[in-house]
Amino acid sequence: MLAILASFLSAGCPVLASAEDGAAAPAKTIASPLENRAGGSVRVAGIVLKWLRTDKAANYARAEKLITEAAHGGAQLVCTTECFLDGYAIKDKSIPLDQYRALGEPIPGGMYFQRLTSLADRLDIYLVAGMLEADGDKRYNTAVLISPAGKLLGRYRKHQLEHELVRNTPGTETPVFPTPFGKLGIMICADRRDPNLVKQLKAVGADLLICPSGGMFGAVKNDPIVQARSQENAAPIVFVHPAEFLVTDAQGKIEKQVLLGDRLEIAHADIGTATDTNEVVYFDLRIPVKSN
Repeated sequence: MLAILASFLSAGCPVLASAEDGAAAPAKTIASPLENRAGGSVRVAGIVLKWLRTDKAANYARAEKLITEAAHGGAQLVCTTECFLDGYAIKDKSIPLDQYRALGEPIPGGMYFQRLTSLADRLDIYLVAGMLEADGDKRYNTAVLISPAGKLLGRYRKHQLEHELVRNTPGTETPVFPTPFGKLGIMICADRRDPNLVKQLKAVGADLLICPSGGMFGAVKNDPIVQARSQENAAPIVFVHPAEFLVTDAQGKIEKQVLLGDRLEIAHADIGTATDTNEVVYFDLRIPVKSN
């Protein structure tokens, strides 16, 4: 954490101690946006990784290796795909309902959620991670934001569920989260297709948007949608998907696009083969001017 702390304090960033879970956050936690300032940058890393359906242990182990690589590559903000942990099990409705529901993680009590917080703390990174959340009888397609101190800063629950509605509950809130690189808004996959939802994220103060995803991708089916949302809201978007990493700027221009294979999930027999295309993709994102 010391390296990140020194970097942002030298840029004039104050320190804010707060956490969603109500526990007293250590003084080293940075969670305050920069003052109106442009010209700085934050290194973002996307974990472009194929899913293994329902295998939380294997998905975590594979992602942990790449998240660690991202931190060693200087990333300050790291993002996984949508539901990286359960391998987007909702896609397969033949999975028995009890088995599917058991894949959900309570937040913050879940075993793998706790491992993610420890990982973010050890690596001194902000981590956006997609997972199936268990909250009582309900299941949510959720992305959590974890601080470099290993604290839960907040969560976002996917709104636009479409085929997921048979087993998951839609989210209703559009929170934004203060960070040293601006106020961060999160949306998940199909949410990017709803202009009003993205406008709401911008209206409540989002300076930049992160979109863990796992559906349509590529120059025809995906990129124009993300570009339109950036242009409409004058906000950069980082899109992380099992086969694509995309960054658009506040004018809707594509700043980086990496396509990696044409599959979203693989079988265990495919691990380590040419089909198992995965990569940590970096981008140095210019820090936007703080929202009023």
